[in-house]
Amino acid sequence: MHTHASRFTLSALALALLPSYPASAQSPQLEEVVVTAQLRTQSLQDVPIAVAAMSGEKMDDLGILDLEELTQFIPNVNINQGRATPNLFIRGVGSGTNAGFEQSVGMYIDRVYSGRGALANVPITLDLARVEVLKGPQGILFGKNTIGGAVNISTNKPTQELSGRVEALWDPDHGEQVYTGIVSGGLSERVAGRLAVRYEGMDGWWDNRALDEEGPDMDNLFIRGGVLWDISDRAELWLKYEYGDFETSAAPSVVYQSDQPLNFQGDRPFPIIDERDEGAQDYSDIRDTRTDTLKATLDWELDFATFTSVTAFSQYELESNANSDIAATPSLNRELSEDYEQLSQELRFVSPGGETLDWIAGAYYQASELDISRFNDALDFALSGPTAVADLIGLGEGRPTVFDQESTSWAVFGQATWNITDSFRGTLGLRYNEEEKTLDKVTDSRGVLGARGTSLGSPELIVYTNPASGILIGDLRSHSFTDLKRTEEEVTWSANLQWDVGEDTMLYASVSTGFKGGGYDEAYSNAGETVRTGNLFTGEPDGGVIETGITADEIEYDEETVIAYEVGAKMGLADGAATLNFAVFRMEYEDLQVSSLVGDVFRVGNAGEAISQGLEIDGRWALTPSLTLGGSIAYLDATYDEFLGATCTVPQSTDPVNNPGCLRDDGSNIAPGESGGQDLSGETLLFSPEWSANVNLDYFTPISDSLEFRMTVDVNYTDEFYSALDLDPNTLHDSATRINARLALANAEDTWSVALVGKNLTDEKTQVWRNDVALTASNSYFAVPERPRSIAIQARYQF
Repeated sequence: MHTHASRFTLSALALALLPSYPASAQSPQLEEVVVTAQLRTQSLQDVPIAVAAMSGEKMDDLGILDLEELTQFIPNVNINQGRATPNLFIRGVGSGTNAGFEQSVGMYIDRVYSGRGALANVPITLDLARVEVLKGPQGILFGKNTIGGAVNISTNKPTQELSGRVEALWDPDHGEQVYTGIVSGGLSERVAGRLAVRYEGMDGWWDNRALDEEGPDMDNLFIRGGVLWDISDRAELWLKYEYGDFETSAAPSVVYQSDQPLNFQGDRPFPIIDERDEGAQDYSDIRDTRTDTLKATLDWELDFATFTSVTAFSQYELESNANSDIAATPSLNRELSEDYEQLSQELRFVSPGGETLDWIAGAYYQASELDISRFNDALDFALSGPTAVADLIGLGEGRPTVFDQESTSWAVFGQATWNITDSFRGTLGLRYNEEEKTLDKVTDSRGVLGARGTSLGSPELIVYTNPASGILIGDLRSHSFTDLKRTEEEVTWSANLQWDVGEDTMLYASVSTGFKGGGYDEAYSNAGETVRTGNLFTGEPDGGVIETGITADEIEYDEETVIAYEVGAKMGLADGAATLNFAVFRMEYEDLQVSSLVGDVFRVGNAGEAISQGLEIDGRWALTPSLTLGGSIAYLDATYDEFLGATCTVPQSTDPVNNPGCLRDDGSNIAPGESGGQDLSGETLLFSPEWSANVNLDYFTPISDSLEFRMTVDVNYTDEFYSALDLDPNTLHDSATRINARLALANAEDTWSVALVGKNLTDEKTQVWRNDVALTASNSYFAVPERPRSIAIQARYQF
C-alpha cells in the first residue's frame, strides 16, 4: 500500500521546495488562519496541537452541507452517518455502532457538547465562522469524552452592521434543492440580532426495486436565531436558539455479495441488483428527527481575567424505521424511538495572555437523560434463509423495549503556560472528572416469540419451548435489569513544550491523557438472570425456573483510557507566502470500547489494548496573488495491540474447517457447531487507512473591470480500510480518489456569484459502511453507498 503515496509526489515536491522561494516586497501573502482551540484567539501556527481548520466561507464556496463532506478534505479523519449511528473517527479511534456509547470524538458547537446521536447529524455548516478538528485526546479544556479528538465548531455572532446573504443550490439530476437565508444587524444601540435559515430537499439517486421508491428523499429545515447584548463596555450576553426538523426516507443500502439462497417459501432474500444505485428492501429506512438547542454565553472582562459562563439546554426526538435484516423479506424490521435531554453549565476564567504566566481555570457540569425504545414490526429469521442465529418467529404485536438512562458528570480543570523566555514556554494541564450513570433496561419477549420448525418447511408449526430443555423460547430474549448504577472518577493531565526556533518556526512536544466513561449495552437482547420452563405444546409456564448465570455485568462495559505523545513543527516560509506543518504521534489505548455485529444486534465490550501512530504533514503556498496550492498527507499505523475473543466472521463460524481462525479458549480452531472468538492482536483498527491525502488549488483572475473568474479544485485520496469489527476480508473498503471542483463567476465587489459545483467528478463508487448481513449464514454482505457524481448550480447574493 505504500505505493499509493507516489500519487502525491508533485505536491510533496512543491512543499519541499518552499524554503527556496524568493522573498520580495511583491511576494504574495497567505491569509492568517485563526482558531480558538485553546480558549484564546490564536493563529493556527502558534497552537501546539495538530489542528485542521476550514472557514465557513470556504465551506459555503465548496457546497459542503455536513461534516461528512468536510472530512473528505482532512486526512486521518472520517465522519459519516453509517448504518445506525454516526461514526466519528480520528486517527482510527472512534465509537462503534451502539446507542449506549458516548462518542470518542467530542463535538462542540459554540462550546456546547453535542456528541449524542441526532445532535451530531444536524446540517451545522450553516452560517459558520469556522470548523476546527483537533486530533488526539483533548482531555483538559473540552467538556466530555475527547479521547480521540474534538470537532470545535464556531457559528457567526450577531453584528451591529447590517449584512445578509441569500443562496440557492440546485442539482437537477438528484432533485437536490438547498436554500439559505441569513440576515444580521443592530436592533438597538447595544443589541444586535442574527437569523439564519436553511432548507434542504432531495429526491434521491438510489432506487428501491422492492418498494418502487427513490431515495434518499430528504426534507430538512434548520433555523438558528441569536441576540447579542452589549451589557457594558466590558460585558456581553449572547443568546442563541437552534431548531431542526429533519426527515429522510428510503435511505440507501445495497447487497454486494451473496450466495443468494432461497428461504423456505422459495423467496430470494438478498438479490444483488447494483453495488450503488439500486437495491431491494421490503421495508423503507426512515428517520424523522427534531432538535432544539438553547444557549446563553456571558463574557465579562475583569481586571485579572475574562470570565465566561456557557449555559445550554439541548434535546432531540428521533423516530426511525430500519430494515435491520437488509433483506427483501420481512425477517427483522424495527421501529425506534429515542428521546434525549441535556443540560450543561461551564464556568471559566482566562487570563489576558502575554504575561509570564498565562492561565485558564474552570468547572463543568452536565446532566442528561436518554430514553430509547425499540419495537419489532416483523420478526421471522427463517425468511432470511439459512440463519446464523436462533430461528425465531414473531407472534402477536410484540412489546417495546426499554432503555432509560440518566447521567450526571462534573469536572474542574486548569491549565497554565509558563513563558520561560521570549521563545521558550511550557504548559501543564489538569482535569478531575466524576460521572454517574443509572439505568433501567427491560426487554419482554415472553409470549411473543416462538421457534419455527423450518426443517418441515411449515410456517404453521410453532413450538413455544425448547424441546431439549423445556425453556420458554421467549425468555431467551427477555430480561429486566433495573436500578443499575455505575460511578467513576478520573484525572487527566497534559504537558507540552514549545520553542520558537525563529520568527516563523515553532517546534513542540506534548504528552497527554484522556478517558471515555464506561456504560451499558443498549442493544443487548438476550436472557436475564433466570428463564422459565413450560409445556412443550401449549407454551404455558409450568412453574420451573432455571438460573442462567447471566448478571447485569453482561451489559456493562468499562471506561477507556489513553496516553498520547506528539512532536511537531509549524513553519512559516517564503516570507509569509507559505506554511508547512508536521506532527508525529503515538497514542496508546487501554480497554478500547468496541461494538461488533453478533447475530442480529451490535454487542459491546472492551478490546484490550490498541496503538495508533503515524505522521501528518500539511502545507499551503501562495504561488501568486491569485493562485494558492494546498495539500496534506497522512500515514497511519493503527492496530490492536491485544484483542482476544473478537467476533468471528460468518465464514469462520459456519465453515471453520475451510475458514480457520475462530478459536476456542485454548487457542485451537473450533469444530462445526461450536462458538469461539478471533485473535485480532496486531490487526488494523476500523476507519484507519494507511495513507490518506488531499491536494487543493484555489485560483481567481479578473476577466473585466467588474467580473472575476474563480476556480477551486481538490483531490482527496483514501487508502483501503475496514468498517466491520470482525475484519472479514469481504468487507474491506477499496482505496478511492475523489475529485471535486467549483467554477464561479462573481462581480468584483463579491456581492453576487454564480457557480457550478461538481462533486466526485470521476464518479468513484465508494461506501461509508460495509458489514455482513445480520441473521443469515449465506455469505451475504451489504454496504451503505455514497452519492455518485453530482453537478449543481449555485447562486448567491450578499450585502
